[in-house]
Amino acid sequence: MSLPILPSRPAASTADLVRFFYQADVQWCQQIAEQTQLEVGTALVSPSLPDIPQANVIFDAAVPEGISTADAVAEADAHFSASGSRALAWVANPSAPAERTTPLVDHLLAGGFVRRTEDIMHLSGQPSGVVKEIGGLRIIPARASFRHARQLVLEAGASFPSITDQIADAFIAHLEDPQTDGLLALKDGVPAAYATVLTVGEIGCITQLFVTSSLRKQGIGRTMMSRALEICARSLFKHVFLSCDPANSGAIALYRQLGFEKVGDFVCYARNA
Repeated sequence: MSLPILPSRPAASTADLVRFFYQADVQWCQQIAEQTQLEVGTALVSPSLPDIPQANVIFDAAVPEGISTADAVAEADAHFSASGSRALAWVANPSAPAERTTPLVDHLLAGGFVRRTEDIMHLSGQPSGVVKEIGGLRIIPARASFRHARQLVLEAGASFPSITDQIADAFIAHLEDPQTDGLLALKDGVPAAYATVLTVGEIGCITQLFVTSSLRKQGIGRTMMSRALEICARSLFKHVFLSCDPANSGAIALYRQLGFEKVGDFVCYARNA
């Protein structure tokens, strides 16, 4: 008797991986904002977090046929204004033809928006080698202690003193969403680090990693990455992503040691405050 042939899917291309990451980022932002489909793109708005770009953003942006760039942007501005907010960031549709995104990008840059780029890093399969963890940490679900988690987030957002409370509120909202797994590390009862993992179907994204300044360069970041990757392994994700500031050479070196490779760029156009 002949055996059935199981259909196989072709390996994801680099363009596919970039598209997967963009889709996951939309899911991350949907946790803290309300979504509305506009002709120019997908608007995410949160009047309660008016200064958080991830909560007031337009994804998959492209100028529709038959509409001028100025009119498309005006439509988006009117939607945000009616919602009591304003668009703080635009993310062009990575799959749209250049003739529909380039005029929009030029318009945004001329209007004072600035281009910001992060490396999209991808892990296929298991991490490279054995991840050595350090001792002396108590790692618990971040939902078990919102107080400690908030304390760390306030430190992480200290460079933006006028919006640190909003940053902390957004973080807690992420932790309350069932698609997010949050980890919190305590050292001698003091909050030391946190990490979060977003689940989107077969995709896992390590969306945040932070170590308190007084405990850095002790292996805590690597340990938190190990635990985040453990969540990804248990979830049987086909793809694992994270993004990183291209200027953060130390973090990039760690991610590469773990087997992550850059597959593209995540580009957004942010309002220059």
